[in-house]
Amino acid sequence: MTRRAKLAAAAVLAALAAAALLLAGSGSRPTEAETYARLGIDPAPAAGAVLAEGEAWQPAADERGYALAAENGSFRLRIRPKDGSIEVEDRRSGYSWSSSPSREELALEKVKGLPLANLQSPFVLTLVRTEGKDQTIRESLNSLSKGMRLQLLRTADGVEVRYSFPDRKLGFAVRYALTDAGLKASIPAAGLVEQGGYAVFSLDLLPFFGAATAAEDGYLFVPDGPGGLIRFQTGRAGQSKGYAHQVYGAELARTSSWTRDAQLREDIAYPAFGLKRGDHAFVAVLTEGEGAAVIAATPPGVKSSRYSVHSSQLYREEYLYRMSRLAAPTKAVQKQRLDVDREVEYRFLNGGEADYAGMAASYRDWLIAEARLGEPLKPAEHVPLQLQIMGGNYEKAFGRIRYVAATTFGQAAGMMRSLREKGVAAARIVYYGWQNRGDYDTEKRFPIEPALGGEDAARSFLADMEALGTKVDFYEDFLWVDEASGASGKNDAVRAIDGTAFTDEGWFLAKPAFSAAAAADTVDRLRELGASGIVYGGLGDTIFNDYEADGIRSRAFTAEVYGGMLDYARRQLGSASVKRGNAYALGHVDAILELPSDSSHDFMIDETVPFYPIALHGYVPYSFGPANLRDDDVREFLRAIEYGALPSFFVTHDDSRKLKETPSDFLYSSRFDKWEERIAQEYARFDELAGVLALRIVGHQKLGPERYETTYEDGTRVVVDYAAGDYAIEKGGGA
Repeated sequence: MTRRAKLAAAAVLAALAAAALLLAGSGSRPTEAETYARLGIDPAPAAGAVLAEGEAWQPAADERGYALAAENGSFRLRIRPKDGSIEVEDRRSGYSWSSSPSREELALEKVKGLPLANLQSPFVLTLVRTEGKDQTIRESLNSLSKGMRLQLLRTADGVEVRYSFPDRKLGFAVRYALTDAGLKASIPAAGLVEQGGYAVFSLDLLPFFGAATAAEDGYLFVPDGPGGLIRFQTGRAGQSKGYAHQVYGAELARTSSWTRDAQLREDIAYPAFGLKRGDHAFVAVLTEGEGAAVIAATPPGVKSSRYSVHSSQLYREEYLYRMSRLAAPTKAVQKQRLDVDREVEYRFLNGGEADYAGMAASYRDWLIAEARLGEPLKPAEHVPLQLQIMGGNYEKAFGRIRYVAATTFGQAAGMMRSLREKGVAAARIVYYGWQNRGDYDTEKRFPIEPALGGEDAARSFLADMEALGTKVDFYEDFLWVDEASGASGKNDAVRAIDGTAFTDEGWFLAKPAFSAAAAADTVDRLRELGASGIVYGGLGDTIFNDYEADGIRSRAFTAEVYGGMLDYARRQLGSASVKRGNAYALGHVDAILELPSDSSHDFMIDETVPFYPIALHGYVPYSFGPANLRDDDVREFLRAIEYGALPSFFVTHDDSRKLKETPSDFLYSSRFDKWEERIAQEYARFDELAGVLALRIVGHQKLGPERYETTYEDGTRVVVDYAAGDYAIEKGGGA
């Protein structure tokens, strides 16, 4: 089902919400079906792709071994009947992209044996045994493997290649189709065959498509933080094992516990990668099954003498399990396959568009075509300040739970009025810690915490802010549930691969239906108070499979429920936002807080670039980390200017020391009266860019070692000089 079709179906289901509300309001917990109907979610899995029909195609090959499989106004697709290798000719430029190096290039290759065979194959299939003692040992197959059989079938816009390995009783299909922008490569779940003692672990799709040597001019693009470049450099060979990370982060439920503090790197937030060779480039977008894929980039000296980037499709996870509490953990591979269609769309670029800014623009075009960005932002006179305010949180003292108030509703109103007097012309408030006893007993959110003034004060605060023209969102996390609540981890927690409830130090990760029901109830109560919106914690950065006994609820299903939660809040309150903003949330959110702004500083990454901000700007407003919590104040301020972000601060009325024994101890410097002047001053600098808030970023380049230029569609140029610690704005013709 297409994205637009799903949106239409959700609108129909939303019409049933009123009836479902009556059922849900009976006092008992609503069923999954009632919850999904209430939110307008269709829980039925989307129909998978069907295999091609018809007789096998046996084309005659040319002198190079290729046959023409399809063509349109911009591209020609050729395939080698012998092994399924492909070549895409860009008719606009005459340049050709191949799944493997040419014969002449292979003659210069230094690797031998299996690595050389992999280099010539359009796939690398990794398999594991399903019987015996060594079920975690992995083996590899490719199109040159002994006994491989291949069948070709024509399709309307391309070709389907069916591979089989009779001795392993394994098989799969790859479908190639030309588009107006390039090529789609897909692996239908219906084509996977496992009938013997082997199972598919992963499948690298087009692992060496467009692979380049270190001597060429270009780079690999990987989705590290906002974006990362790996430049072709001869000196890197043999110094790194490469870049390989799962889209949206590693699967949480590999084991029954997880430590959030162990996450030391930026998870991949958007499913795209790319490659530039001289005046030609491609950006590849994982359009289906992206949550079960790894994006991998490899330098020379690891698998070949070339730079390459590709997607590795995961069909099973390796995990640790214990036979008993006293036994050491043992490695195992999950039995049930992650059975979803996979698809990657390659979009080809030439000339001035063949760089990371052009890649980001092409990704944006895809998002727009798939209805994932919504309407463009409307021009605004002023940039809105993202003002996060901590109401307070609980602490354990003398054997009891005590709520510590740091900002009452009345104090929050006074803070905003003071900022208005100092020139902050537009703002949006996100209010934290409003729940009864804060983060303690997370299922008891109402009545609103009395120490903050209770519901009467909340209503008064919201009315005052509305009169001031300031929207107020409430923050809440519906994913993690604490042991103090009445909820049952046994019944309501996500299941890890080993079947156990997924927990973390007294908290459990709730099933999507549980989170959705709690969110809908909370949104309805907030609407009664007059809240303008909600900021969901967790929805923008946490996604998982739920390994139920009767089948796996996939990451795609989790993302669909998240989208329903966001859409319900938008319908009821007017606005829904998330933190970090993983791509599955796009099309459902009005703003993103704490968008990734820095890389993970991997050895492989040469330069951090604003790929994701370029794709979003002008459609989804975003901010980076709060300014009062920066590690490097000047550089992070300038990066926000360079990347087109909104100003953001996280404050309290009282001293943050009051919260040091609470879960909100991360606010080490937040006292408003100490930051008030700084907020006003920094806001004024951001507000100089109000004219480009609703515009697309059309260009970005490095001018020197510490100088970068961002160009907007009206011609406005922003040049940031990190060495000088300043920036300059050159207004465009439309400013």
